[in-house]
Amino acid sequence: MAMIVMMICHYDDSNPSGGLEKQARMLAQSLRAAGEDIVVLGSTRKFSRTGWSDDEGVPVRLFWTYTTPQISGRYLPAALLWAAQLLFWVFRNRARIDLIHVHQLRIHAFVAALARKFWGIPNILKSATGGSGADIRVIGTRKYFGAAGRRFVIAHGDRFVATTRSIEEDLTRWGVPAEKIAVIPNGLRIGPAEAGDAPEARAHRFLFLGRLDADKNVAALAAAAADMPPEAKFQLDFYGAGNLEAEVEAISRRDPAGRVRLHGWHSDPDDILGRYGYLLLPSNAEGLSNAMLEAMVRGVVPVTTRVSGCVDHITPNENGLFLEGTDRASLHAGLSIITSLPTQEWSRLSSATSDYATRHFDILAVRDRYLALYAELAAQPIRLRPV
Repeated sequence: MAMIVMMICHYDDSNPSGGLEKQARMLAQSLRAAGEDIVVLGSTRKFSRTGWSDDEGVPVRLFWTYTTPQISGRYLPAALLWAAQLLFWVFRNRARIDLIHVHQLRIHAFVAALARKFWGIPNILKSATGGSGADIRVIGTRKYFGAAGRRFVIAHGDRFVATTRSIEEDLTRWGVPAEKIAVIPNGLRIGPAEAGDAPEARAHRFLFLGRLDADKNVAALAAAAADMPPEAKFQLDFYGAGNLEAEVEAISRRDPAGRVRLHGWHSDPDDILGRYGYLLLPSNAEGLSNAMLEAMVRGVVPVTTRVSGCVDHITPNENGLFLEGTDRASLHAGLSIITSLPTQEWSRLSSATSDYATRHFDILAVRDRYLALYAELAAQPIRLRPV
């Protein structure tokens, strides 16, 4: 291939903790290591950061816009400003580009669709979120270009990648033909297994890892933990930052036993995961949580709601557990269950969790599945690019 162009709203810029960005960086770097000529196009709100940079061998071009292009509605002009720059760059380089790979269906999905229609450049469009916030639903709202806009993207999208079966169902429900959909999970760099703390300690240590925002349901989780009876012996640590940081901090002060603690954002989760036994994800919606994948590799047992991604990879009582709901009563019940599980049972779940993650989430296997898609699309005869 001449060039693969990867488009993503944020790339190590204003959303440094984003799971979508982590996936784009890992995939781009692994593709580069495999000899692919890959270029990443992203956005920045800092004019000083516009232009080219290098990310471990991957060329990155950031275009300026005044706010995140990931959102629309009254901020649609910012997204359109970014999209116009992407489209112009693609136009200028159209003779060199063999494929456009879009991470998350937002304004740049329309850029890829236009490039397909007018210059014959194939594309892969990755849908990152399912449920009520499904990408394919969002791009068909009036915040963008309505149902007609969604139909345009579907008509001129070559392959839609779903990271979970739930997202695959969303794509089908909103009109994407089944033959255009591929299910490819997110991936991780998986190194040699590292020993964690003693099982007796880990089995009573829980953590939340991610954004402290309403969709993650962190305030309800903190409140449910703070209300646990004094005889419940556990530690729940929150690692993250977001709009609910102050609320989680206030709730933690209500627990006289000091079992709920806020640590702020941690840049390298692998440093801490070996201390913990259970990862709590009480989210209202998810794609395929990076936090869950990273935790599972280290044998941290996921305890989650039945949301997209989690239901694809958790078998209850084998490699994880499900919460019955997102309300405080359901979270309280879930906490009661895991605080009562003996260490031996945690060890069994932990071993199965780690084995499953190692088999399913290696970024090199994920990369190879994308390479197969690239090769399939490169073989298509339609090429309309003027030179």
